[in-house]
Amino acid sequence: MDNLQEIRTYASTLGLVHTKNELEKLIHSAEAEEESYVTFIRNILGSEIRYRQNKAKEKRIKEAGFPYLKYLKDFDLNFSQSITKKQLNQLNELTWIDGLYNLVLSGPPGVGKTHIAIALAYHACEEGYKVSYTTMQSLMQCLRTSEIDRRSRAKMNRIHKSNLLVIDEVGYLPITATEGNLFFQLISELQEQTSIIITTNKGFEEWAEFLDDAALATAILDRLSYRCDRIQIAGKSYRLENRKSFLEGIGVDDDES
Repeated sequence: MDNLQEIRTYASTLGLVHTKNELEKLIHSAEAEEESYVTFIRNILGSEIRYRQNKAKEKRIKEAGFPYLKYLKDFDLNFSQSITKKQLNQLNELTWIDGLYNLVLSGPPGVGKTHIAIALAYHACEEGYKVSYTTMQSLMQCLRTSEIDRRSRAKMNRIHKSNLLVIDEVGYLPITATEGNLFFQLISELQEQTSIIITTNKGFEEWAEFLDDAALATAILDRLSYRCDRIQIAGKSYRLENRKSFLEGIGVDDDES
């Protein structure tokens, strides 16, 4: 066994995957730069740590369950003037997660609620927080079936271990009394444990309607709003204002059927 192969074996035994796979490149770089022994060892260990951090970040992002990725830098502040750049920057610092604060983004469809929620949650993944994303409809399905379905149970277990939970599209569809009680139990269990971002098209005064229970709505909102920032996002739908069609520019006559 030559020296390089022996070092790879040692690296494999120690779980230094990146060092094992990139050993020759690391050695050649050290020789080219005429690095000292101390610098060479520091670079090897630093490279291994960065590799592990990147792999962990990729895993957090994958397990969060985002339907797609969004970034705060792409949010059009000129189109939606209900939130300021300063507010977005404050939220992006993520100190509200450490303080177990919740965030409720309300407004009509298409004004950027989900964009902001996913962008903040993605950034939280980058910064080392465990995050879970779900729509309200998917959450209700998991709550109803967690006792009998392995995937639902796994998702609920991850939600309970998360630092941040995003619940998207709250209030878009009515829920049953049983689902409302399960939702209350979840919010109660996560209080003082997990920060929650909620996107909704309903004002707090309308929650009793879609929950079909005024007392339950009050109890849920009491827990959500204890430590909470509410941002009402007004305006027209960004999607409708920027609607695209594959027929544009191909000369279809208006009177053609």
